[in-house]
Amino acid sequence: MIDLKIKFSDNQAVPKYRLIIDTIEKKIYLRELKRGDQLPSLKALCQQYNLSQDTVLMAYNKLKAKGIITSQVGKGYFVQSENTGFRHRVLLLFDKLTTYKEDLLQAFEGELKGDANIQIFFHHNHIKMFQTIIEGGIGEYTEYIIMPFDHPDVKNIIGKLPASKVFILDQGRKQYHSKYSCVCQDFERDIYRILKQNEQFVDKYSRMVLAIRNQKSHYKDIARGFRDFCKQHPIPFAIVPDIKSFEIKKGDAFIVVDDHDLERIVRYSIDKGYTLGEQLGILSYNETSLKGVIANGITTVSTDFAHMGKTMASIILNNQKTKVDNPFVMYHRKSF
Repeated sequence: MIDLKIKFSDNQAVPKYRLIIDTIEKKIYLRELKRGDQLPSLKALCQQYNLSQDTVLMAYNKLKAKGIITSQVGKGYFVQSENTGFRHRVLLLFDKLTTYKEDLLQAFEGELKGDANIQIFFHHNHIKMFQTIIEGGIGEYTEYIIMPFDHPDVKNIIGKLPASKVFILDQGRKQYHSKYSCVCQDFERDIYRILKQNEQFVDKYSRMVLAIRNQKSHYKDIARGFRDFCKQHPIPFAIVPDIKSFEIKKGDAFIVVDDHDLERIVRYSIDKGYTLGEQLGILSYNETSLKGVIANGITTVSTDFAHMGKTMASIILNNQKTKVDNPFVMYHRKSF
C-alpha cells in the first residue's frame, strides 16, 4: 500500500480533507499513483496523521464523486482514473490568510470553475519557509502565483522558476513588473488618486495624519503618495509610526493602515465625545464587513480583492502575459 506522505502543517489554513485530495490528485498527475493502485484505508490515515474519520471520509467521498477513486467492499479504496481533468496545477503562495484575501481566493477559485488544482501555501514573511515552498515546487506546477515580500533573497528564489510560469500577486509591482506577469496594487498612485478624487471630504479637516507603522516598501509607497497629495492640495500633514505617542487634535483626519490604530482612534473619539466625520476623520485601509457597522460606519479605501482574484484567474485560463494594476476604491461612510 502506498504512503501518501501528506504534508500537514500547523500554519496551513487549508482544510485537512483538501490537503488529502490535493496530495492524491498531485500524485496521479505525476504518475506516482496509477489506475488500480490501492490507497491507505480510513483507519490507516486516521492513525498515521491523527485525523478524524470524518475528515478522511470527506476527502475520499469527494474523490469518488469526481470518478478519480473507487471503493470495494471489504477491500478498500483504489485509483479508478488517471485523468484528474485539470489543465492547470497552480501553486498559490500567500503571505498570510486574512478576511479580504479570502475574498481573493474565493473569486480566483470561482472563476477557474474547477479547471485547476490549486495548492495553497503561506510563507508568513519568513524567508526559509518561502524558499522551502518555492524550491519544493519546482517542476511540479503549471503556474506559480506568488505574493512576495521584502527580503533581499526573495527575488533570487523566485528566479529559480521559469519566468513564463510565474505570476506576481498583490505586492511587488515595482520590483517584478518588468519581468513577470502580475496583478498588483500601485500603492503610491492609488492613495494619491483616491484622495484627489475626494478632496471635498479632505477640506473638512485642518490636518491629515497617516498612521503607518511598518517600513515595508509598499508602505513607503503609500507614504510617498500621501505626502505628494498633501503638499499639492495643500493641507498640513503628519506621518506617524506610533499613534499612542501622537498628540491628536480636533480637526485631524487619520488614514490608518493597521486595525490596531483604527481601534485606538475610535476609542479616543468616544472618550472625547468627538463625532467621527466632523471633529475627527478616519479613513481605514482594507474593506471588511465589520468596518461597515462599527462606529456608525468606517470609511475605507481598498484594492478590490475579488476583482484581483478574477483577473488573475482570467490570465491563467487565457495563457496571457500581461501587467495589470488592480482597481482601488473608496467605500464612503460617516467616519470621513
